[in-house]
Amino acid sequence: MTTSKKREIATSFTTLTFLVISISGVMMFFHVFEMQVKALHNILGLVFVIAGGVHVIMNWKSMKNYFSKKVFISATIIVIIASTGLIFASSNQGNNPKMVLMQSMINAPIENSFQVLNIKYKEATKKLELQNIRILDNESIDDIAKANKTSPFKIVAIITSK
Repeated sequence: MTTSKKREIATSFTTLTFLVISISGVMMFFHVFEMQVKALHNILGLVFVIAGGVHVIMNWKSMKNYFSKKVFISATIIVIIASTGLIFASSNQGNNPKMVLMQSMINAPIENSFQVLNIKYKEATKKLELQNIRILDNESIDDIAKANKTSPFKIVAIITSK
């Protein structure tokens, strides 16, 4: 395969993954089909990094001219400052509400967790017993997980399965 063809392939993949990541990122920002596009966004983000790296390598001679220009250096500084600012701003927003809810659910008495999940106690214990997970009265999901050397999320997945 010629170098020209390799450059065309690298540029095509970089461009197309950039478009998909851009669109899915905007969709996630505005919470449009957020859960549906999250996996796509994350996986193609990795593909984009690889495609971008290959693109830079394949076009290194022409690209190194851009890297030494004042505009590129200024843009790099601005992006680093903005990214750092956004990271620090988001870290000062307090606890993630989803994590607060999940921790509360996992640490609550088991009857309360089952009630919130709209699962009958006997039904849930039967599902857990079928998976060789023992359950004692008045435990939390976290206690059950620790006693059975598994993840609390696995416990929730078992009891909420159909």
